[in-house]
Amino acid sequence: MQPIARPLILATLTIAALGCGEAADRPGRSDTSTASATVSTTDSSGVQIVRISDLGALDLPELNTRLLYSTAPDVELYHVVGAVFLPDSSLAVADRGSSEVLFLDRRGSVRERAGGEGEGPGEYVDMARIGVAADGNLSVFDGSLQRFTFLDTQGSVTGVQRVQLNEAYVPLVHPADGGFVAVLETRPFRPLGFQRGPLFLVVFDQAGEVVDTLGRWAGKERRVSPDRMFPVGFGATTLYAGRGSHAVLATTDSVDITLYEASAPRTRIRGGYATREVTSEEKEAWTDLYLEVYPEDLRPSFRPDLEQAGVRDTYPAAGALKVDADGEVWLGGYPRLDDVERSWTVLGADGIPVGRLSLPVYRPELLKVRESGITGWAALELETSIPSASHELLDVAAGRIAVLRTGEMGEEFIEVYAVELPG
Repeated sequence: MQPIARPLILATLTIAALGCGEAADRPGRSDTSTASATVSTTDSSGVQIVRISDLGALDLPELNTRLLYSTAPDVELYHVVGAVFLPDSSLAVADRGSSEVLFLDRRGSVRERAGGEGEGPGEYVDMARIGVAADGNLSVFDGSLQRFTFLDTQGSVTGVQRVQLNEAYVPLVHPADGGFVAVLETRPFRPLGFQRGPLFLVVFDQAGEVVDTLGRWAGKERRVSPDRMFPVGFGATTLYAGRGSHAVLATTDSVDITLYEASAPRTRIRGGYATREVTSEEKEAWTDLYLEVYPEDLRPSFRPDLEQAGVRDTYPAAGALKVDADGEVWLGGYPRLDDVERSWTVLGADGIPVGRLSLPVYRPELLKVRESGITGWAALELETSIPSASHELLDVAAGRIAVLRTGEMGEEFIEVYAVELPG
């Protein structure tokens, strides 16, 4: 990341075994060694800096999960765009297909439905995102109406805020001052050829005006032709997530994570990882899968452009990202095309890794056509628009995780598990 508004002096990278002693004796720094990897920490102007030599080599405890309930038997969901836990551990689910927010009690039964299709108060045309503030109140962003709708924990509308955002803005956090923090990815069509348009973290005031730019990251790898853009297969990008007062961004070129509290950086995590080769068979499978997004008669004309865009020789360092109610960072690995599970590593708000677990990979039904256009796993994971993809982990709070699943017929359902993190 290249900070813009708040330059920070980063500590010198030192990856050393615990026995070296030299770095561990410096004030404000600690080093630990786990298996063949090391973790070192420093403090830079109040920002925790964590260096990890090889995240995958850390010998971390496996986190146990216990299924509490599934919505599959009783709740019909059409197109989940997000779900968040409320302070009482009930769950609010934003279902774009029905333009509703469903409120599930602690056992998974529907206790309230709020919303519907339309442009009136509490109605939605293009439900795009749901967020939760530190006090448990909700915000639902409608991309078409360019409008936030604020709800209390019972589903009643408490306010509406219209903003005029470019479609490439994605809101992440609503601080207490009434503004919001969002990411913006630019998608220039020049210069032609390979490019990574920058992604910015931006602060808006209550009126929707930009008041600060917190940082700049490298966006999605693309190959640009005179009339369109194509993604690079398994290309690097920057992922992002937000919850409560926390926003987090992570580049997938390496383990490179920045955690913000409101608009201030809190923790930076820099780490290495063991690269995994993309085989020739996987490169061909990726191209074939991506082409399925397009109508069959158009695929032959798109194939040469897609093949020219290229496929990476190695997998990215990560493929999914979430931040929980306590500011802990959940970093998901990048699954192979035929993997059924993804490994998630949990890092504390201080950047120290605390554990791992595996969750079933969320892959929506391919080529599910909706009014908003073609969606599906290929479109979600590989699209050339703003890069943070949908994934299985919806939310984490108070010892619970909400996981998005798809059934054999492409139907969506949510499973809620109890999970215990190390104290």
